Amino acid sequence: MKVNRTLFFAVVSFVFCKAEAQNDLERLTNYINGGQLVMYSESSYLSDDSASAITYIDFCPNGRYSYSYDGSYTVKGTQNSSNENNRASGAGVSEHQGKWKVLEYQNSYYLEITDYTGQQSYYPINVQNMLGGKWNIGNVTYIFAPGNGKCF
Repeated sequence: MKVNRTLFFAVVSFVFCKAEAQNDLERLTNYINGGQLVMYSESSYLSDDSASAITYIDFCPNGRYSYSYDGSYTVKGTQNSSNENNRASGAGVSEHQGKWKVLEYQNSYYLEITDYTGQQSYYPINVQNMLGGKWNIGNVTYIFAPGNGKCF
């Protein structure tokens, strides 16, 4: 009888831990559902050259996402040429859609992105940053706004 109780306890503990992990995964997925991630980058203000870009990723509740990028740059001409005071500039835009999913692997969370071509990419999720709503990595500012996604 003692062996059966031990086995029962082990099975119940395993199921409970698994259910709790699923709840965390579900909570994180629900938090991202319908949210919008904005990424803004800007080059150094100490240089004559400049670039900036803003990216919006809308996470729709149906497991789809919408991606929108808008970037521009300006580059001053070289010193040792006739175009020293000339500037080159340009801009680019991009939009596409795909699928998203939150995965748990080795006690960490990852965002699985499947783009419109079927290519899959994985991005680690820093839950503290996401819950805080705004963070910086290098010259890129990230803002996550739950419920602000533009889903159609």
